Amino acid sequence: MSRNKESFRLGIRFQMALTLSAVFLAGGCILYGGIHARLWNNQEAQIIRELQGIQENTLIYVRQLLMLNNANNDEEGYRQIAGDIARELKIFGQRNLWVLDTGGEYLNNNRQIQEVEVTDDLTQALSGNAAFTMSYPAADRMLVYFSMPVTIEENTLGIIRYQIDTSQLFLQAKEMETMVYQAVAVVFVLIFLLLLFFTNRLLSPVQKLTKISRHVVRDLSREQINMQMMAQLADSGRRDEVGEMSRNFSIMLEMIGSQFQRMQTDRDRIMKLMGSRQEFYNNMTHELKTPLTTIQGYAQLMEADHGEDEQLTSQGLQQILQESTRMHQMVLQLLEMSDKSIYMERRLVDLARTGISVAQALDIKAKRYEMWIETELSEALPVWGVEERLRQVLINLVDNAIKYGESRTPILIKGSIKKGYVLLAVRNQGKGLNPEERERIFEPFYRVDKAYSREQGSSGLGLSICRKIMEEHEGKIYVRSRPGAHTVFYIRLKAAQESAPRTVNSVSNSGTEAFVKERRNENQA
Repeated sequence: MSRNKESFRLGIRFQMALTLSAVFLAGGCILYGGIHARLWNNQEAQIIRELQGIQENTLIYVRQLLMLNNANNDEEGYRQIAGDIARELKIFGQRNLWVLDTGGEYLNNNRQIQEVEVTDDLTQALSGNAAFTMSYPAADRMLVYFSMPVTIEENTLGIIRYQIDTSQLFLQAKEMETMVYQAVAVVFVLIFLLLLFFTNRLLSPVQKLTKISRHVVRDLSREQINMQMMAQLADSGRRDEVGEMSRNFSIMLEMIGSQFQRMQTDRDRIMKLMGSRQEFYNNMTHELKTPLTTIQGYAQLMEADHGEDEQLTSQGLQQILQESTRMHQMVLQLLEMSDKSIYMERRLVDLARTGISVAQALDIKAKRYEMWIETELSEALPVWGVEERLRQVLINLVDNAIKYGESRTPILIKGSIKKGYVLLAVRNQGKGLNPEERERIFEPFYRVDKAYSREQGSSGLGLSICRKIMEEHEGKIYVRSRPGAHTVFYIRLKAAQESAPRTVNSVSNSGTEAFVKERRNENQA
């Protein structure tokens, strides 16, 4: 045990020295980088100043040569004196140079033309801009290629290109950079050694505190407290050893801490079980409400109609059977949950067909409030998921759209596939949501203005359940709203790779009957 603690203390020393050294190393690197950039920027600025002088002198020489040779101030006159230009400028001391016409053709007879490196500066000069590039043919050489258009009295006569050897300037910059690097390295080594020395000096009292605290731990294990030892700890008065001392005190408090931790774990487990049970009952109550509302609505319509409308009767019976079947499946899920063996297999689901089915199921409820449901689901929207769970999401969204929408306005269900994802939107027109409501709309038990809703008694769990279902399917649900205009809820799921192509009929304010006919044709087939 003592060896482990000793090695740990050595680790602390090394860690502190390494951390501080890393800080200074980072500072040194930043300093080195700054100086490096400054040196090379200065070198580039010096080159630019030199090239500006060369450009000015070149234009003066060309202008004088044109006058001395009675040449015209045009490209033809420039061609005539190309050899003189190259000879005079070379004598002037500008080293290697080439005279070109405006098309980039070399005019002076120079043996080194084939050896010239073609760089971007020549391309820029052909476009009418003076430019230069730096080339490094060897580790200790730097060549500057400078190409400039010869423009006299707004006439571009040709191009002159220089090759300037700036190796001396380059080597001076590298030498200065090396000196800076060596200085930074020396400073870093000195700082590292100083930090290592002071770290060892600061941590040396820890040995004494560790020895004292070890005796205290031994006494506590015997249910005894050595007051003399405690007094020595109290009299130490050093603040820089608190970390090491706290580790030893943690051993003394381990037994008490473990008891508190066990009690806290048991309490959290009980609270979590109670919360999960209450949430379960609330969710199931909310999910049973919608199918019961649909069944009740169709039953009331069929009772009021006395069986005169066969289509309504057939549609109502079909919906009642469908919703009762879904409720039966919920009961089966309850039985599975009681056995703690929940497993919901994902299948290929067409959200377009599911959306049309939900639109048909809630179309009567919408008409009750002078609204109607429209869909734009002209293509299949295949996803992998549990159809009943996804249907719950759509029912909740459309049901909320009816509750909070304005009369004599449509509810739109629209879907599409974008970038490998299925995006389905449910939109209504109404009061809309303010920023605070949009932020909290998916919180459990949160409800917007109750006075604006057409129905009372909602538990405020619908959208929370929707978000949970989307998380189960690795999807997203979010809302966009414009106060006083409209509200749109979006669900986003990854599109399935396998899907059979087919066309889904749309449901509008008069499209419910078309969907019923489609389903009847399928049943007859």
